[in-house]
Amino acid sequence: MAWWPIAWLLGAWAPPLAAQPSEEAVRFQYTAPPECPDAASYIARVRERTQRGRPAEPAELARTFSAQVTVDAQGFSGDIAFLDDGGAKVTRHLRGEQCDAVVSGLALITALALDATLREEEPEPRSALPAAEEEPPASLAPSAPSTAKPLEPAPRPRPSARALAGARVGLAGGYGSTLHAQSFGVAPRVAVLGQLDWRNGLALRLSAHYDWRAFTADEGRRAKLRILGVETSVCPWRLRWAELGLAPCATLDLGSLRGEGEPGGNLTNAKGETIVWAAVGAELRAAWEPAGPIWLELQAAAAFPLVATHRFTLRNPSVVAYEVPILAGSGAMALGVRFW
Repeated sequence: MAWWPIAWLLGAWAPPLAAQPSEEAVRFQYTAPPECPDAASYIARVRERTQRGRPAEPAELARTFSAQVTVDAQGFSGDIAFLDDGGAKVTRHLRGEQCDAVVSGLALITALALDATLREEEPEPRSALPAAEEEPPASLAPSAPSTAKPLEPAPRPRPSARALAGARVGLAGGYGSTLHAQSFGVAPRVAVLGQLDWRNGLALRLSAHYDWRAFTADEGRRAKLRILGVETSVCPWRLRWAELGLAPCATLDLGSLRGEGEPGGNLTNAKGETIVWAAVGAELRAAWEPAGPIWLELQAAAAFPLVATHRFTLRNPSVVAYEVPILAGSGAMALGVRFW
């Protein structure tokens, strides 16, 4: 009959057509903070490692890979969950200092899972050669596909060995209204400071400062005031915009306050008095922190002296030379270098 050659050709081509593997439908779900690579970048990194698995249609049942990146105290954490070819749920966890490295690790795990599953589904190619001829030497024989269900995770990025983000030192100078006479005035201040910064935004600063002011108490009599103290400040968090930062802080200032007269004119006895100085307050810092080690900061603060209303007086005749105010304000500029 005339059609038997056609039937013979169809029979000859049928096995190869039936042997073509069907691509599994896959779907990727990905969430990450704004500073991390987006979903398109994650999928592109998967496709750089494997082309297996076709994108699923919106309403199609598909194998789903759910990847999520979050921020933690040591950097970034990555989690991925999916079902293996046996229907068992598999989860993997990564952590690293750089979000880009964590996303690359998640993409590698995804690609390995796709390769391992789809490779097992492909049928072995047929050969017309005898079994003895098609077996390669033992040194070149491919290893059998792994049947283990759990997928080994990619090497985890090494976590940070310290919680500190850096340290800084600097010099500061400014003016404050803490030292003033009966008439309003301001006093210069100089300070040396050191600060530790943590990765979660916390900052701890110690500042050794010296404030001074000389003034006329009355006709012919002058006095001077000095504060030598150490201020401890804690800033619980920091807002950042590129190279700019803004931090609210709580302060505690401890030291000594000394008032004494200046000999001369109508003042022949220049005895002084020293008291313990203590004040609590709040401070707002606006800093410029470029890529280099140099940083610049503006400070504005308000303080409540715990020795408020204490008076220093001059005698013969008696006059109040200075009274510690209830509320004091100050402003300063700091400049320094950062480490790490």
